[in-house]
Amino acid sequence: MFENDDSDFYVETTDDQHANQVKRGEQWEPVRVIQETIKVKGEPDVQFEVKTTSHGPIVNGIVQNVTEGGNQIALDWQLLHGDNLAIQAIYKLNHASTFNEANDAVSQISSPGLNMMYADVAGNIAWWAAAKLPVRKNPNSKFFYDAASGADDYNGYYAFTQNPQSVNPTNGFVYSANNQPDTVGGIYFPGYYYPRDRAGRIAKLLSEEKTWSIEASQQVILDVTSTEAVKIAQEISEVLQSRPTPALDPIISILSQWDGRMQTNDIGPSVYYNMLSQIIFLTMKDEIGDEALRSIASVSMLKNSYVALLSNDSSVWWDNVTTKDIKETRIDVFTNAAENSLALLTKTSGADPSGWTWDKIHTLKHKHPLGAVELLDAFFSVGPLAVPGGNELINNLQFDLDTTGYYPVKGGPALRKTTDFSDLSQGETASPTGQSGNVMSPYYSDQATMFATGKFRKMLTKREDVLKVLKGKLLIKAK
Repeated sequence: MFENDDSDFYVETTDDQHANQVKRGEQWEPVRVIQETIKVKGEPDVQFEVKTTSHGPIVNGIVQNVTEGGNQIALDWQLLHGDNLAIQAIYKLNHASTFNEANDAVSQISSPGLNMMYADVAGNIAWWAAAKLPVRKNPNSKFFYDAASGADDYNGYYAFTQNPQSVNPTNGFVYSANNQPDTVGGIYFPGYYYPRDRAGRIAKLLSEEKTWSIEASQQVILDVTSTEAVKIAQEISEVLQSRPTPALDPIISILSQWDGRMQTNDIGPSVYYNMLSQIIFLTMKDEIGDEALRSIASVSMLKNSYVALLSNDSSVWWDNVTTKDIKETRIDVFTNAAENSLALLTKTSGADPSGWTWDKIHTLKHKHPLGAVELLDAFFSVGPLAVPGGNELINNLQFDLDTTGYYPVKGGPALRKTTDFSDLSQGETASPTGQSGNVMSPYYSDQATMFATGKFRKMLTKREDVLKVLKGKLLIKAK
């Protein structure tokens, strides 16, 4: 995903003298009412109204925490502006035979924003940030805009040629990891981009002078080292050392010596993520509450702030607002976090720090919907499997920060794939579970362990190669 901000909320101005109208400058604009119908099998149709202004549909009573009463809030979403040609664009992309045809197809995508990666047998490579990008008068898009004044309205759209992109760069590679792209002509495009951890690591590894092969590329795909996490770990250990506490020495020692690697047998990630989770919850939960904190912690915004927050000794966040007569400091929070982490690691992994390996608390389970029934879970779900990786790594087997001491994977790559454009028949891939959705099929979960342990299998693209290993045939007959 491009992660650009393609939706904005506008606060509409209304009053009692102008029913079903909203203010635009000194004028009043009528609110359109659209009658919608939802067909329900075996029951009467559900009729409802959608109220919409020139900024978009009114979301009061629909969006969580936006109540029916009070100011009317309109959702301005790029997907609702003009014709959405995503299907046509993808069709053209799938049928493109030249670079220019691919470029033209990508230029027609408006929403959602996508990072489109391109390579061809002629040696061309490209990355396009595909989206319809508005020219915002007010670039601070994370706050609600004022609908009445017009000061926050869009001022047209940028041409696709002004979108962030890279075509045949001199460094010889293109990459994308949901990161903030560089500005184009000094233009900053607001968004919800993820930290540069993954993107920076990719760029570093691809910049190495070496002979690139399928195997070398796979090592990049499977990389589980974070240089950013090392910086945070060092900061935590240095702060803890300023208040010597012998019981916490294992925490300090492990963090100070950690190289940022997150393999299944590593101890560093177990200590790091327990400490990070405890610090974040001890620091912010008292101000914004548990539900809001978990929501923010699951997206990009907080991830971009870890270094700035943890390295700021004078941040107002350190004080616990519920303790009126005490003003907590950073060392207070870090010490408390270390004590909690020590207790959790002892509980989940034993008293001996050498046993605090990542595989005990970081696992991948492919949950089937029927797995919600306990008796069916083991039959339909796949796993749990111990896995390496973590948050914002190239091998991005991610999870939410949590104070339980366990970090089950909630998301990751939909597949892993390497393609050799000098010989397309030599590509290799691995799927998270298997190619069949039939639980009785031998191909339902035959790639699960392969995926978890970083193995690959050959993609069979030539008919003769397929016939050599053919085990069955599905025949579809038309009546």
